[in-house]
Amino acid sequence: MGGKRDPGLDRKLTWLTLFRLAMVTVLLAGTALAATEGRDVIRRLAPLFVLAGGVYGASAAFALALRLRWRAEGIAYAQIAVDVAFATVVVGMTGRAESLFLFLYSIAVVNGGILLFRRGAAIAGLLAVGGYLLVNARVLGAPPVGGATLFTHGAAFAATAALAGYLAEQLRTAGEELRATGEELRRRERDLAALSALHETVVQSMTAGLVTLDREGRVTFLNRAAVELTGVEPMRARGLLASAAFPAFAAGTGRDEADFVRADGTRARLGYSTFPLTASDGRSIGSAVLFQDLTRLREMEEAVQRSGRLADLGRVAAGLAHEIRNPLASMSGSIEILHGQPGASEEDRRLMEIVLREAGRLEALVAQFLAFARPAPPRREPADLALLLDETLRVFRNDPVAAGVRIDAELAEARAALDAGQVRQVAWNLLSNAAQALTRGGAGRLRVTCGPAPGGVRLCVEDDGPGIAPADLERIFIPFFTTRPGGTGLGLATVHRIVDAHGGSIRVTSVPGKGSRFDVFLPSGGAGEG
Repeated sequence: MGGKRDPGLDRKLTWLTLFRLAMVTVLLAGTALAATEGRDVIRRLAPLFVLAGGVYGASAAFALALRLRWRAEGIAYAQIAVDVAFATVVVGMTGRAESLFLFLYSIAVVNGGILLFRRGAAIAGLLAVGGYLLVNARVLGAPPVGGATLFTHGAAFAATAALAGYLAEQLRTAGEELRATGEELRRRERDLAALSALHETVVQSMTAGLVTLDREGRVTFLNRAAVELTGVEPMRARGLLASAAFPAFAAGTGRDEADFVRADGTRARLGYSTFPLTASDGRSIGSAVLFQDLTRLREMEEAVQRSGRLADLGRVAAGLAHEIRNPLASMSGSIEILHGQPGASEEDRRLMEIVLREAGRLEALVAQFLAFARPAPPRREPADLALLLDETLRVFRNDPVAAGVRIDAELAEARAALDAGQVRQVAWNLLSNAAQALTRGGAGRLRVTCGPAPGGVRLCVEDDGPGIAPADLERIFIPFFTTRPGGTGLGLATVHRIVDAHGGSIRVTSVPGKGSRFDVFLPSGGAGEG
């Protein structure tokens, strides 16, 4: 007890004790429930409440020790040990090396630097590394963890300790040099406050979005990732009902996925987990939602599945097309011979001409289908996409399907290694598809743009026609799917096969009643590929 006391250390011990109580109440009794889904929730929560009770008891002991004016430095060491032990137990209960709460070690290290400067940060860092290795020890039943993972996390804790110790020592040196005046004391407090702000930085650096709600379901907090993923401004969202601010997130608890319309109008696929926030006495204080952007992952999964389906269909269709072509050729030849017989009546000749015309149409359809089912590999050569599109547009403007359609073009030089013939076919099919959509809905406007893009070139065909129904968007690239009377359903399927063969991608956005937009990206590639 006794001895000369540092009022600054007493003050820090008091505030960090209060911070610890608040963190245990909100973080442990609330967020940790994300890992307790199931029918035995109460039984699984028992260790968490025991841990919370232990931390509350330790905090009460620290407060009593400060009240009795025990040696403040000894209390500081004890608080550092309790912080690291708390982090170790929580990490062990929530996934060990895969736990979302590894940042608690960093908070404990920062606390050590705040309390005892470089010495406290170093001790906290050693304890954090030791606790992390202990909780992932195989002898304690932990699953195997790669050495790289252990080294990376341990190095991160050590680096945090070095940085916190360095910053703390810098603050202490500056404080000692400026202690003589009130301005010097205020500057030291500002520096210490900046170091404490690392706590919020650690929490805000989470890549997952976090939204908390009160008991009435009103938004109370959004972290930085939540703002970036949704585009919702915190000041506008706070106080709103979750059903109004985030309608995609269903009420209740559990994991699910949903489409979310961002503030800028773009769509995202979000995977989310909703869980209750409960105080230590079991009283509900609200709920929270953790979510991540799964848009790219789901798009890649759909692309892989679509490519697999098209490949299977192509193999079956190629054989079927050959089986149709052979007897069709025999039939056409036989009809031509009969047509040339001198004894045939005028009615017979007229019927045979109909058969020959329809056989020719069927032959063209089979040829188009074979081109889709077994396309030639692209033969890439350096080319300017703008020049290819300009040549295609010159011809397309004279096509009957483009009659009455206004075509605007904005073509910027975009050089890449492309198969010129296949790219012209992509452009023609997209233009024809858009013009036919405009023709069905009356005369309209068609806009074509191209230009360079990161890693390649881009092509965009946009119309102001009737648009595509949301239920049809996922099927427009499937062979034989068409909403146009007399259509074959192979135009867009062929576009997709050619773009895939080039290693590119195609994206469709459509608003019923306002039009559709097809964005095609083609990588730069290399000359001679194919």
